[in-house]
Amino acid sequence: MEGVIDAHARDLLTRHPGFDWAVTEFVRVVDARLPPKVFLRHCPELATRVRTPSGVPVVLQLLGSEPAALAANAEQARELGASAIDLNFGCPAKLVNRHDGGASLLRDPRRVHAAVAAVHRAVGSQIPVTAKIRLGFSHRRLALDCAKAAEDGGATQLVVHARTRDEGYRPPAHWEWIGRIRRHLGIPVVANGDIWSLEDYWKARTLSGCRDVMLGRGALADPLLAQRIRHWLDTGEQLPPTQWHHRADILAEYAALQRTTLPGRIVTSLVKQWLNHMRQRDSEAERRFHALKRINDLDALMAGLSEKETMAYRQVAERA
Repeated sequence: MEGVIDAHARDLLTRHPGFDWAVTEFVRVVDARLPPKVFLRHCPELATRVRTPSGVPVVLQLLGSEPAALAANAEQARELGASAIDLNFGCPAKLVNRHDGGASLLRDPRRVHAAVAAVHRAVGSQIPVTAKIRLGFSHRRLALDCAKAAEDGGATQLVVHARTRDEGYRPPAHWEWIGRIRRHLGIPVVANGDIWSLEDYWKARTLSGCRDVMLGRGALADPLLAQRIRHWLDTGEQLPPTQWHHRADILAEYAALQRTTLPGRIVTSLVKQWLNHMRQRDSEAERRFHALKRINDLDALMAGLSEKETMAYRQVAERA
């Protein structure tokens, strides 16, 4: 999801009811206090009460392994207006893990505790500190220990992705393991992983016992999934599946927002990246992705996403 979930995507996804809060992409912390421009680039909402235009709160996320550096940057973020700090111990990316970030810390619960405790000492009396973990790095034997380490360090909420780092995003998600963790913690636990539909949402809640879930790839695959969940909770009625024209409209708005500040070639890449997520659970998005994936001109790509011109641009793509 890196590169897609920026302020524009958060704006679009939270325009419909369903999300209670959103999280930024992680700010990578190594060994220095980062300048304000880095935080503002990742979280422009710092200039607007740390909320999306529709009013949904945004939490700033840090990723790193050095407690003192994480604490210094958490303090910097708080000074800039951050309303909460989330610590990422869940990223499974090999590059991030090789540089001792994300899920790599799950091999030693003491390191999770040290990182959370340092940030909590720096800002915990003023703003909440939360964390996200997986069920472990290469196995689940330390899952509960890592969760308790985060809680003992001062985390006020814990998001748990229902797989280990080595399992990546391969099905299935082990939601029942989140339930084992939840039963031993005194802070709220949020279930995450493989929630693509209303049915998945209910299974995740049932097996984990969690009241809340976090949507990641599922929100990109179906931008109206959170709205569908909220509507069902409020009314007991199921909304119809998200049609292609709704997905195309969101991609068009996303492109229009991005092209105000970015070159067309970069916007083209971002739109394709989001479309790639959409095709995971939608046959029409799958067809259009393959028809348009070789197009490098933004206007041509957007025309190819429209209802009337898809076939023409699929032929262009096939000739490219």
